Parts: sequence; C-alpha cells; structure tokens
Amino acid sequence: MWEKLAWDVDVFQDIQRSYPTEEQPLLYSAINVCISAWSLEQWTLAAWTQHLRDNGEAPSRQKFDQLVQTCVPEHPICSAIANTAKHAAYRDGGWPDGEVSLSWADGDEDVPPGFILYHLSPGGVSQALAFNTFGQVQSNWWLLLVLIGFAHGDQPSPKWMQNKLRRIFGEPDGLLPAAN
Repeated sequence: MWEKLAWDVDVFQDIQRSYPTEEQPLLYSAINVCISAWSLEQWTLAAWTQHLRDNGEAPSRQKFDQLVQTCVPEHPICSAIANTAKHAAYRDGGWPDGEVSLSWADGDEDVPPGFILYHLSPGGVSQALAFNTFGQVQSNWWLLLVLIGFAHGDQPSPKWMQNKLRRIFGEPDGLLPAAN
C-alpha cells in the first residue's frame, strides 16, 4: 500500500508540474493520494493489530492513532479529504476547519502559470502546497513503517519509479521486469 501511495503522489506531482492548467486531473489525483494514504493507514492498523496479538500484546487503537499523529502529522489532511470524498459530506478526521483551495498563479520566469492546490490550516491562517504536503505524507509514512518494523532502511524507489527514470534518462534496455 505504501507503493500505491508513492504512485499516487508521483501522479499528482507530475500533473502539477506538467499540466498545471488542467484543473480536474489535479483535483482527482489529489483525492487519489488522500484515499491511498487513508487505505495505508487501514492496512497498517490491521497488520499492526495482528502483529501485536501474535506476540501476546494487546493492541490499542489510541496508541496507533498517536503513532500516526506523531509520525505523519500531515495525515489528518488526507484522512479528512478521503472521508469527505467517501461520505459526500465534510468530516474533519482530525483536521477541524481545514480547507482545500485551488488558486490560479500567473507564474514567473521560474514557474509556469497554472492552478496550485493548497491545504489551509483552520481559519486559513497558513497554507501549504499540496505538492509538498503529499511528498511529506509519503516520506513520513515510510518512516512510520520503519519505526514499527514493517519496512527497513531508506525510502526505496519502487520498480515503476526506477523504470520511469530509466525511460527519462536513458538505458531503455535496463527496464526492470513487471512484478508478478
């Protein structure tokens, strides 16, 4: 599920960079990132609960939620958006009064014009680029998975990412085989 999250973050970031004037694909891919992050939470909770039970320990949802809150502080944004998409009504999911804002930026010599998606803190006091927020969600989930023993080492580049980079930078014969 972490690789699925990484995939959706990559798609969102590609759309933001390559097709900044495409409003719907940017928004749809943002929802997909959030659903993947929420799904990763559910999969991790189930595996973590089973792991503790297998080792004779009592799992605590409160302890798990605290781990997520501490290690992935951006996760409530994703949870709120995923739950809102699922239930067709806003559910804060730990991000009370949070908002999503799609704004047009005229661009400059460094950045082309286009839509930019922001996450606004309660009351709109501060904003973060969704591009950055989603990258942090991906990285922080990896760190949490390492912390609880479900992953090891530095954040990997999935095979699909390695193949993508090989297509961009060369070595077309060096593509990795598709996973079984």
